[in-house]
Amino acid sequence: MNSRRVIGSLIRFGLVILAIWLVVGWVRRKVGDHRHVRVEAQAPPDSLGPGDMRIYNADSSVDVVLVGNKILAGLSPKTVAKIKSGLDESRSGDTSGIGGMVSQIVKSSVAGAIGTHAVFPLAEIQDIRYDGGKIRVKWTDGGDRELFSGAKVNNEKVSDSFNEADAKRFVDAVRARKGLPASP
Repeated sequence: MNSRRVIGSLIRFGLVILAIWLVVGWVRRKVGDHRHVRVEAQAPPDSLGPGDMRIYNADSSVDVVLVGNKILAGLSPKTVAKIKSGLDESRSGDTSGIGGMVSQIVKSSVAGAIGTHAVFPLAEIQDIRYDGGKIRVKWTDGGDRELFSGAKVNNEKVSDSFNEADAKRFVDAVRARKGLPASP
């Protein structure tokens, strides 16, 4: 009986690590350039401080947040809640046997990591601009690319899904935080 618990605990621990590793890997692949991105498991705060800003893409599935000295990008609170609700509903049917146990562990791990956001430190950003319908970042190491290069949600490039006025306001807020003049 004791060895079953130990084995079950080891399997559970392994599955939790695997689920977290998969979510972090997925976020890193979707964000693109790995040199500039960090991953933060906690979602950005609901209430923002002075000068902080949050914008959503057209269908509110993704948010970009300027908070303190970093930019956070990830799934919006609305999308996270929708996914967690779906996971909670599907959890109730998978309760028997080892398969049910494994399923519940994986779903719990995914639900805990689904609010993960990519973090871009402002110290690594030389300049930011809205160009050609996209938010573009010039990094301090000389790289220049879209903020969401290659990331897609619902088969639509995330970089193409932000309202132009919102994106320009966001760029100006980042530029102001960095002490740069407003964009032309």
